[in-house]
Amino acid sequence: MLRTFGMTGRAWARVALLSGLSAGLAGCGTSAGNLFGGSQTQQAAQPAPGVGSPVHSALFGQPVPAGPQTLQENLCPRIEVRDGSNVWRQGGEGPTELRYQATITDLARECRIEGQTMIVKVGIEGRVLTGPKAEGNARLTLPIRLAVTRGLSQSIWTRLYNVPIDVPANSPNVAFTQIEDQVTFPLPQPEELQTYVIFVGFDTMAQPQQRGRGRQARQSR
Repeated sequence: MLRTFGMTGRAWARVALLSGLSAGLAGCGTSAGNLFGGSQTQQAAQPAPGVGSPVHSALFGQPVPAGPQTLQENLCPRIEVRDGSNVWRQGGEGPTELRYQATITDLARECRIEGQTMIVKVGIEGRVLTGPKAEGNARLTLPIRLAVTRGLSQSIWTRLYNVPIDVPANSPNVAFTQIEDQVTFPLPQPEELQTYVIFVGFDTMAQPQQRGRGRQARQSR
C-alpha cells in the first residue's frame, strides 16, 4: 500500500472501483521515443521501487500505516529511467576534458486520486561528479524531463524542469534529491491504467524556451 503524503483528511475517489486491478502493472519496458530527444531502443522492464525500500524512505520518509485513505501500489504506474537518458555531461570530448557529469541513481513514486484526476509524486535521486576541467563554485542547471505515456509512445503528460544544482569548489561529487508532486493526468479506465508508464531522464535536446524552472534540489556531499 502506498502512503498518503500531506493529504490527510482529503477524500479519495474511485479507489473501490480501481482496487480490483490485478497486482503489478504489466507491460514492456522501452524508451519513450522523442519525448526525450533520443532514438527508440528497447530495454527490459524494471520493477518499480516499493514502499519501504531504501530509496522510497530516503526520498519520501517512512510510510504511514495503511488506512482508508491509502492507495494500492498496483494502481500507481510503474516508473523507470528512459533508456539512454540516465547521464548528463558538460565538457569536451574525452575524460580529461570533463567538467561535470550527472547521473540518476534511484527513483520512487506515490499516487493519489482526486475526483477524476490521478496525481503522482515523483522522487529522483542522483549525483553530480566533477571532472578535471571543473571550475570553482559552480551552479549547474540539469534538464530533467518527466513524462507519462500510455503504452510505449503515446504521450499523456510531459514537462521539462530546469533543476539548479550548486557544486562547491574542490568537491569531488554532490548528491541531489529532486521531488515533483504535481504530475497529473485524467484518471483512465482501470484496464488502460495498467499500460501507463512514468519516464524520467535528462533531456539534452530541449530548446531553452521549452524549459520550466524546477525547484531547488536537496543536496548533500
